[in-house]
Amino acid sequence: MATVQLRIGPADNGRRMTLEEFQEAEEEPGYRYELARGVLEVTEVPNDPHGQIVSNIQLAFYRHKDRHPGVIRRIGGGGEFRLWVPEMASGRNPDVAVVFHGTPKDNRGRRRPALVVEVVSEGGEDRDYRTKREEYWTFGVQEYWIVDRSLRSVLTLIRQGESWIERVSLNDDVIASDLLAGFVGTVAELWADVDDED
Repeated sequence: MATVQLRIGPADNGRRMTLEEFQEAEEEPGYRYELARGVLEVTEVPNDPHGQIVSNIQLAFYRHKDRHPGVIRRIGGGGEFRLWVPEMASGRNPDVAVVFHGTPKDNRGRRRPALVVEVVSEGGEDRDYRTKREEYWTFGVQEYWIVDRSLRSVLTLIRQGESWIERVSLNDDVIASDLLAGFVGTVAELWADVDDED
């Protein structure tokens, strides 16, 4: 007898689920789905300003990859990466993630990102600054960038020992990174074309 696959959509936002149920669920297209400590979060696909910032971040990473061959293996977004944190019953799709050369495959045959980036969405400040910070630590992320459009800042969290070391970059500052030696991208560059009306 065939089993009926669970379908989830926007009406399921806030629904309690196990990690296994979430992994097996069929998602209604057009939304982003994440599991946060056993609670389903369904959000709209990010708007143009958010998407433009994500694009600018990826461009900065690709420039670094071209200038420093052999460091970055792969760059991707929320559609390419889902970070499973079974200990917290969470599954996250970072806005941008970076896998470095030399990263071994996990038991699922995938290379885990060491650097992840979230662009803060209006109303998602607590999620990006607090909840994901804890989840990415548990996952084993080495560096977590929180890009905040309202503050025009990048908070870089760098794993050191048993805690994150925080570095704030503003305006024309080069974004602080321990994993990307020689990185030259500035905070101001992340806002390119974001405020255009056309």
